[in-house]
Amino acid sequence: MSVQQFHLAVRPPGAGGPIIPAPLDQLDQLDRFDRLARLARAAERGRFDFLLLAETAPPAPPGPEVLTALSTLAAATTRLGLAAGVGPAAHQPYELARRLASLDHLSEGRAAWSVTTGPDGAAAAGGLRHGSPPPEADRDAHAAEFLRAARTLWDSWAEDDVPADPADGAFVRPGAGAFAHRGAHFDLAGRFTTPRAPQGHPVVVRTVTAPRDLGSAAADADVLLVPYTGLAEARELRRDLADRLAAHGRSPQDLRVLTTLTHALADTSAADASAAEVADVAGTPEQVADTLTAYVRGGGSDGFLLTPHPAPDALDAFVDRVVPLLQAEGLHRTEYTGPTLRDHLGLAQARRPSREATA
Repeated sequence: MSVQQFHLAVRPPGAGGPIIPAPLDQLDQLDRFDRLARLARAAERGRFDFLLLAETAPPAPPGPEVLTALSTLAAATTRLGLAAGVGPAAHQPYELARRLASLDHLSEGRAAWSVTTGPDGAAAAGGLRHGSPPPEADRDAHAAEFLRAARTLWDSWAEDDVPADPADGAFVRPGAGAFAHRGAHFDLAGRFTTPRAPQGHPVVVRTVTAPRDLGSAAADADVLLVPYTGLAEARELRRDLADRLAAHGRSPQDLRVLTTLTHALADTSAADASAAEVADVAGTPEQVADTLTAYVRGGGSDGFLLTPHPAPDALDAFVDRVVPLLQAEGLHRTEYTGPTLRDHLGLAQARRPSREATA
């Protein structure tokens, strides 16, 4: 019988995730790029699937603009997926779709978009959008249409629209990039100027903040982030999700469910008393590994999005002391098996239209 391997991801403490108490001399470094790069390198060394960097709003510490930071991290890493937590309420489809496709090109297929629809996502960059964010009652419909519009833009290029060798003929097929989308929130038409991304579409990540979020995830997500709960509750959520996926012609294999988790190792510098109090999982490396293993094998999720303690060595300690225990049991990869984030997640390439389909 094959052994189910974990999917592991990480987000910086405070950057769109839980705020873990830490000394001021650690918190005031959260926006420093070298600290973020260290976290990314540790995650890649641990063969994590991706790093999630999200827009922040008070009371979280300020941080860098996420797509700019992730574009720079693309050069500091070679395999780690790079997920941007960006709210549609603060952007426009053409602009954001182009930046996400560009990140996928820059990283050679490692980009993801965490579609942030909660009020914090709208508030984080509220001054960047003309007009007011959609009201709460309309927020889900607005985000769903935004995503459909983005996919229309990404699909306006077919895989072979740009010849591998310009000597084969015209550099770009006439009509490549032409698009039109008309809906309740957006009326768009024109030419998308970024060729088709290596993954076809960046990986789409959704987060459960309320039961209604399961419907959106079942319709359009590749990865779903869910809060840490007891196993019985987690299994019930997955049964509900399976029914919703079936209604959209999808199966559970089309979606990876990751549990959001804070952790603290009991015998490292990252594990002070305040961290242990707020951590979902605290203990020795063996105890943490056993807890994670039991949760995945019990059907709670496919893996974890970890929020480490703000101490500089927190993720390094997990990678050095917990990951080898998981690898020894065949529960986590020892090497990446492909270059793209979809490869890491075991997800199919996004559909690439033929020339005829986009003519």
